[in-house]
Amino acid sequence: MVRLLKLLQKRVLNQKGFTLLESLLVLFIVSTMSLILITNIAPIYHKKVIETFLNQFEKDMLYAQQYALVNEELVFVLFKSEQNLYKIESNEQEVDLLTRNYHPKIKIEGATLTNKITYISNGSIQKSGTMFISYKDSTYKVIFYLGKGRFNIEKL
Repeated sequence: MVRLLKLLQKRVLNQKGFTLLESLLVLFIVSTMSLILITNIAPIYHKKVIETFLNQFEKDMLYAQQYALVNEELVFVLFKSEQNLYKIESNEQEVDLLTRNYHPKIKIEGATLTNKITYISNGSIQKSGTMFISYKDSTYKVIFYLGKGRFNIEKL
């Protein structure tokens, strides 16, 4: 038993920890990897902000069109850029069907359209036109076509 204890003590005493240089090297590698990761997150975040907005915007326009078609009434999409939101309102019920806030750095500007889009009772748009959506350094052109109320979003 005593022999076993002496052998264990000898092993414990012979074990050495990491040197300061090894610890600093590992710390440097972990710090560098963290820095690379953090610097790559910002562009991904900005890309996802505009992608998410455009996806939701497209779904909301289709919702306004479908609501007008199903209920056979006028539906308005009102853009309030100073409040960073847009609303979908029904003409007959005079109630907000949807209010959507968006990121403060997203700018919606009407080119040939004003701050209001009207879907008529057959689901088509009352007036065709173009609007621009910009965020940071990317700009998108949204074109609303007459006829079936379709629209197209393209990056400039």
